[in-house]
Amino acid sequence: MTNDKEVHNFKDLDPELCTFCGTCVGVCSQNSLIAKDEEIYLVGECKSCELCYKACPGREVAFSKLSAHLFESSQRERYIGVYKSIYVAHSRDVKIRNNASSGGVVTSLLIFLLDKGLIDGAIVVGMKDKEPWNYEVKIAKTKTEILKASQSKYSLVPLNAILSKIRNVEGNFALVGLPCHIHGIRKLQMIGWEHSDKIKYLIGLFCGFNMHLSATNYLINKLGVAKGDIVSLQYRGGNYPGGFLIKTKNGGEKFLEKFYYNLLNLMYVPKRCLLCVDLMNELADISVGDAWIKGIDKNGWSTVIVRTEKGENLFKEAINHNYLSYKKISTEDLLKSHSHLIRYKKRKVFVRLNLSKTKPIYDLEAPNMRVHEYISGFLFFCLVKICLLYTSPSPRDLSTSRMPSSA
Repeated sequence: MTNDKEVHNFKDLDPELCTFCGTCVGVCSQNSLIAKDEEIYLVGECKSCELCYKACPGREVAFSKLSAHLFESSQRERYIGVYKSIYVAHSRDVKIRNNASSGGVVTSLLIFLLDKGLIDGAIVVGMKDKEPWNYEVKIAKTKTEILKASQSKYSLVPLNAILSKIRNVEGNFALVGLPCHIHGIRKLQMIGWEHSDKIKYLIGLFCGFNMHLSATNYLINKLGVAKGDIVSLQYRGGNYPGGFLIKTKNGGEKFLEKFYYNLLNLMYVPKRCLLCVDLMNELADISVGDAWIKGIDKNGWSTVIVRTEKGENLFKEAINHNYLSYKKISTEDLLKSHSHLIRYKKRKVFVRLNLSKTKPIYDLEAPNMRVHEYISGFLFFCLVKICLLYTSPSPRDLSTSRMPSSA
């Protein structure tokens, strides 16, 4: 049992639980942490300010406590979280919709916020111009920059490291992130980090699993494309639901179906992702994911879960100003449409937690599972562990890592 009066610092964070979300880097009062090659390094003095330890979502996420702090209602649906309403929606701009992973809802919401002066910039992930196979975190301040950041990025990204820049600029911002990114921001807001009020809107993406950047490199090699020949890379390119699409300098295209991601997950899933219990980004203002609902045209719709009053006002105003079209759906529709991921991430995850020596702290009760669920969960966990033996690098002791100052 940890003594509440004990002072903690970066060295107390277990690297096995690192999500590579970048929160620790972004809030370090000494700017002593850097994110590099999917690891966090201590490159300067640590003064034990405790911010990184308290905000780390890899170590602990107290969903019930955070929900009570954030939401008007503390009532949670086991698989969805706290919510006000559920929809399917898409952008009214056909070009935005056609270039999106699904319905273009996130892009349209960000453009609406910018157009109406509600934010000064949006924290998003795009692809680098000179290295289009690699991600880039930036503060998008124009519609063009937001459009360039469209689509999902299936790679570990230290998004919250951008907080180190937010500390030094004035303005209001929206942030689009995966559950671990949103967890980090919410924890900072709850402990009262002085700059957290600059993040006015949190738009969360559904996340079944993520992958190491080496999975992207594997797919590039499988398609036989040299990185120097790549003009653009999309993880959800082409017609919905899309797939891994590379465009080359000679005008050619290479494509792999989205199905490949399901296979690669067994080999390239980060260990901490295996222990995540948040499928639908339960602490965001608005959560957005694919719509797999029967009877809904699959070409260009997103599932939207509105969770907070702020999120509800944003969604309604975007509709009223003709940025979005929508249809209301039931809780049952949502649960049925994501039943496969609910089994994986909201039920059988507790099997993986039970079998793991090092694991995060949650304040959630495990569901009652049938014998066959536990057996299949156990066998899946064993399969993944075997696959990871051949593909995952051994984690370093990040608490004592040092890199040259020129790193």
